[in-house]
Amino acid sequence: MQGGVMKRKVAVIADAPAAVPQDVVDKLDIGIVPLHAIIDGKDYPETEVDMDWLLERLERKGNVPTTSASSIGEFLVAYERAAEHADSIVSLHMTGKFTKTYEAALEARKMCLEKHPDMRIEAVDTQTVEAGEMPIALEAARLAMDGADFDEVVRRAYEVRDAICSLYCFETLFFRDKGGRIFKAKPWAEAEENSGTGFKAMIEVDHSTDGTVQLVGRARVKRQLIGKMATIAADRVGSGKLAGAIVHIRAEEDAMYLKRLLEDNVDVESLVISHGRAVTAIQNGIGIVTFGFHRL
Repeated sequence: MQGGVMKRKVAVIADAPAAVPQDVVDKLDIGIVPLHAIIDGKDYPETEVDMDWLLERLERKGNVPTTSASSIGEFLVAYERAAEHADSIVSLHMTGKFTKTYEAALEARKMCLEKHPDMRIEAVDTQTVEAGEMPIALEAARLAMDGADFDEVVRRAYEVRDAICSLYCFETLFFRDKGGRIFKAKPWAEAEENSGTGFKAMIEVDHSTDGTVQLVGRARVKRQLIGKMATIAADRVGSGKLAGAIVHIRAEEDAMYLKRLLEDNVDVESLVISHGRAVTAIQNGIGIVTFGFHRL
């Protein structure tokens, strides 16, 4: 009890690249911590970047903006705010293989616990990002909203993290290569740059790939890869129910096409579709479709 208001057992915090829609953020009371876009030498929290302006700029491919991790200070502010209305915190972060955001969260956790020794804080490396991270955040936040205790929310967050399959289909690997998150797809990016082959690429980034890039396939037509996303989901979900998310950058038609394929081939329990934020756009370019799901 604080100020006459009963505290919640658990507050849930997630990275902005998880792209949880604002109405869901408000409904489930999820704390959002932004990563940063570096544009013409200026640092902007990604939640403050005008997306239409940014996407027009990315179309030109010149003087490409860069990105940086959330700061320790930003996490401290988020944790202090959460401590005002909750007894514990579950803090969810994109794969530590792509950014130092998870490291910053761990350091902020240590500092926060020194000030609030009775609190419990779990910082989770989700080993994925975007549509892979969103279902983990949603599951944890729904449990917390329903009154689950800290141990239950942490356990379920890791269960979903370990079960997530997260697939990424690109219009181009140019931005992925420029941003340094290309990993095993480097030869594909080089082939695209050297010969303009026009092949679209799909990768997987989740617990099964240890939070880094695993090559899935290439095709000349993007819809072929989106069809493969649906096939993979049908194979992995089987007779169960699917819970998932689609995050895209100016690729709504592709996102809706995937949604229709899934509904035709899988028992879809829940599927949230949202437009990605600035860091996702800078790192992946226009046209990316990300799809994360797990079997219920």
